[in-house]
Amino acid sequence: MPIARELPLRIRMLNGVGRWLARGGIRIAPFDPDALRKLAMRKTGLSDFDEDPRFREALAVLCRSAEDDAALSLAGRVAIRDYVVHALVNRLRYVHARNVEPEVAEVELEPPIIVIGLPRSGTTLLHHLLALDPQARSLLFWELREPIPGPGPDRRRDDLARMLRDIKRMDGGIDGKHHFGVDNPEECMLLLDSTLMSVSFWVFAPVHGYLAWLRHQDQREGYQVYRWYLQRFQRDSPGRRLVLKAPAHTAALGALLEAVPNARLVQTHRDPAQVAPSLHSLIFSLHSMVGDPVAVERMCQGNLAHLEHIVATAEATRAAGHTWVDVRYEQLVRDPVAVVRDIHRSFDLPVTDEFVTRMERFVAARPKDKFGTHQYTAEDFGTTAAALRERFSEYHRKHVVETST
Repeated sequence: MPIARELPLRIRMLNGVGRWLARGGIRIAPFDPDALRKLAMRKTGLSDFDEDPRFREALAVLCRSAEDDAALSLAGRVAIRDYVVHALVNRLRYVHARNVEPEVAEVELEPPIIVIGLPRSGTTLLHHLLALDPQARSLLFWELREPIPGPGPDRRRDDLARMLRDIKRMDGGIDGKHHFGVDNPEECMLLLDSTLMSVSFWVFAPVHGYLAWLRHQDQREGYQVYRWYLQRFQRDSPGRRLVLKAPAHTAALGALLEAVPNARLVQTHRDPAQVAPSLHSLIFSLHSMVGDPVAVERMCQGNLAHLEHIVATAEATRAAGHTWVDVRYEQLVRDPVAVVRDIHRSFDLPVTDEFVTRMERFVAARPKDKFGTHQYTAEDFGTTAAALRERFSEYHRKHVVETST
């Protein structure tokens, strides 16, 4: 089983106080939906969440899961509570902006390229490369975390920088698993946070009940919010093609394609025997910062169920007649520039000399393990490579074995 890195002394002391209070029946930073709404309203001076039964249910399920099955430490309770309040702040700002900027809903989207696929299958590398096209417009981490600024000086980038410094103090090896950078193109699933139906909440906290609930939800309304955000970014970057990525979209392809019907999709593929333990390792590190302790076996079960849902959704969407570009992880790692050339050719897009030069420089500057070594095995998480390939046998046969011959 994996071993969590030791948290800084001040965090361990705070968590110790939390355990002592919990034994006395006292919980600090409760996840009460009404209290969280009021906090967000105080922070923004806004009050219209455009609530409907689905939104209220999502907030209730998320709060209940955080209280009942996440086993959060005191520091974790504070951090995740702040994360939920931040999502509610973004919701208030979205509703306000939608009301005062009606022209956004009329903006035509340039056909965006959206990278989907299993998590840990090369989506980040491919996204970064595609974003180097001079005609592309990627969305950076600080923009995604807070897509609409509040009044006054814009502190979004600085606020995220402070948050990332705190995360890296708690786990100095996290960048070896996923390099978090303020100005990195990041996963646009963060735009779904304000709908309260987003895998982001699971990525950062062991909200098991919420993740199980999310798999069964109709996300079409949430993806209309996602589309509006894209239209707003497009309005401010006329003529440039948005280049996006989020493995989470693969679990909601119907909703995504209804909201963005002209999306140009690229799906990455990798051996599930590598994907699953890599995902477990990353999620374990993130959950270890807030959980006390992390239920590793249950975490793995949640991850695997989500991977199965992703695979099933993608295959059902293919069967319905949708097509997209497929990319194998091994091909991407072996010759990333050639893979991007092929993708652009498939979409009848040019590849300029400037674009190629940017990609070659990026690849040269990012050798393997530049940000740290990520070591993991299936056995670390109570299984074997053979068992994982058997569990995902059809996917493995179709997208890993057959495409490699």
